[in-house]
Amino acid sequence: MSPSEHVNGEQVQAGQKTSPPNGQKPAASSAMRAVEQIGYHEATRFGGHHLAENVSRVVDQNPGLGRSILEAFGVNLANTVFSYREWALMTIGVLTAMGDTGDQLNVYVRGAIQHGATREEIQDVFKHANSFSGAPRSVNAVRATWSLISSLLPENPLGYKEHIVRLGDHDTLVRDSSGSGVPIILIHALSMDSRMWREVFLPMAANGSRIIAYDLRGHGYARGAPLTESLEHLCKDLELLLDNMGIEAADIYGASYGGAVAQYFALDYPHRTRSLAVLATAGKAPEVLGTRATRAEQDGMDSLVAESVIRWFLPETIAEDTWCVRYARGCVRRARVEEWAAAWRAMATLDCLDRLKELRIPVLVLSGRQDLSSTTPMMKAIAEACKNTDARFEEVDPGTHMMVMEQPKPVADKLIAFREAVDRK
Repeated sequence: MSPSEHVNGEQVQAGQKTSPPNGQKPAASSAMRAVEQIGYHEATRFGGHHLAENVSRVVDQNPGLGRSILEAFGVNLANTVFSYREWALMTIGVLTAMGDTGDQLNVYVRGAIQHGATREEIQDVFKHANSFSGAPRSVNAVRATWSLISSLLPENPLGYKEHIVRLGDHDTLVRDSSGSGVPIILIHALSMDSRMWREVFLPMAANGSRIIAYDLRGHGYARGAPLTESLEHLCKDLELLLDNMGIEAADIYGASYGGAVAQYFALDYPHRTRSLAVLATAGKAPEVLGTRATRAEQDGMDSLVAESVIRWFLPETIAEDTWCVRYARGCVRRARVEEWAAAWRAMATLDCLDRLKELRIPVLVLSGRQDLSSTTPMMKAIAEACKNTDARFEEVDPGTHMMVMEQPKPVADKLIAFREAVDRK
């Protein structure tokens, strides 16, 4: 501000406070430069009136510092290159590296969560900061924010454990709710990992059931394992998982690629499968699946990102750029071509419709009305092929190929109802 300036008809001297008058919202002050008004607006949008009022107090206590903070909000935060969520996560990383910033960390953790950041994303920021600033500062950041994160993003009251399990020639990550009864094994889609199930995992575990999700060969923690050779190869991995975890038999639930593995496992290991649930999958692979391997090899992973996301999610979900879209997009973009290609070539061999009459266990076939990959006729064909058992066909509407993430509540409700029906038999 110049030594003397007229703002809305009033003369304002250099150094005069421009914080909002008592009783007014910060952005309502007339004696402010435009950038300061924008700063209050951005602070309010990012962190609510509480944050804007805190900034206002700094302006009262130290006008120069306050104006500097407002300019940071009014210029940097107002720059739409970063979303509020991205800005918050980036700032959390910087504050963690600085150390001794607990109060500020909680402001930005709250803002990150308010604007869609997940527990996993915030935890990853702390973990990433450890590589550059050292473990003590990352540990202190976790301690400083743990209470707030736990209150805003409560975990399953029963909790779940993550541990590493050896499956012959590779290690994988397992998420285990440690509940009771016959375990439910959740098998994820191609290019995803066990995090795909996070929105249905906790509701399914809430009644005390034991829920286990793991990373398939070539995915998640198991990236870098020897390449997938076939669906039978993945079934052998699942057998080893059950063996190493001391599980005699389980309810096997799989989505998409995981649904193909689940069907083959139920057919080849009937003594270890109490029930089967398949979501958004097929009994016989469409011819197009094999081309996804060669296209990645020829054009790279970036060429497949847009069409995959469009095929998997509703347009409005893509426009909102929710967690599931960001996660799926990142999984495809970061996939190693050789692992992606091996998985699709295994999936392209899927052909078990004629064998499904062998099943003698309860089966749930769960279809999404808006699924562009595994259409309703494809899913009905699976249910109809299970001629010698109790197979129920159900539909989620709206429901997409990634309904496990995009429509988790109806999916969880149907899986829980199926599990309860199996338990009653």
